Amino acid sequence: MKTYGRTHLIGLCLALLLAGSAFSQGLYWESTTSGGPLKDKENLSQTFAMPKMFKIVNPGGVMILRMDQEKIYNVDPAKKTYSEMTFAEMEAYAKKAGDKMAQFREKIKNLPPDQRKQMEAMGGMMGGGADGPVDVSATGEKKTIAGFACTRYIMKRGDKEMMSLWVTKDVTGFDNLRKDLMEFGKRTAALTNMSGLGEAYQKIDGFPMQTDMDMMGKMSMVVTKVEKRSTPAAEFSVPAGYTKTESPLVGRQGQ
Repeated sequence: MKTYGRTHLIGLCLALLLAGSAFSQGLYWESTTSGGPLKDKENLSQTFAMPKMFKIVNPGGVMILRMDQEKIYNVDPAKKTYSEMTFAEMEAYAKKAGDKMAQFREKIKNLPPDQRKQMEAMGGMMGGGADGPVDVSATGEKKTIAGFACTRYIMKRGDKEMMSLWVTKDVTGFDNLRKDLMEFGKRTAALTNMSGLGEAYQKIDGFPMQTDMDMMGKMSMVVTKVEKRSTPAAEFSVPAGYTKTESPLVGRQGQ
């Protein structure tokens, strides 16, 4: 999968998984992402959220999530092309990747401890993730982000800090998104190397204004603006005249 495509998917999970019943008005927020695959760059993302429909726009392109269709669309406005992937195809890819990782772990289990640790670290970079529950704790730290009062939580697996989140309870309308987004997060956790984080986040009450994590390198996402906004349904469809191409993940399932 191209770097921008995987980055989009991770960004979608962070912005949406960490972000139901229908409501007349949706949400819109802007965020900056730095680190990770972006290295020294800082990218602006725009997220449009309506019941069962979400769209992220950033310099790499556009990703549209249609919960009602169980599909994800990657749109390239510069080339006027798009690809689509069903949730079932995404899960099939994740299962195949998981099977390969299980084989990898079986091969290295009898290596000397130092070598095994090094190989496991390489497996983590390839998306293998780690085992064990993710624990959540409130730090008591507080700060204001984009005018919203936030509290800091951390997620840890064993002694390793997986993620730090600054959340606020002051974004009205967010609670109506949680049900759909949590379900999407569960279905994409294996694919994005975020296993256990979705379940852990359910213990946190609030909208994530800042998320810091180590995903293909340290990465930080900070919300700079959030507001109620109704977005027309047509904005969550591929524009007319765009050419369909094969999804990178679907193309790799046979490999």
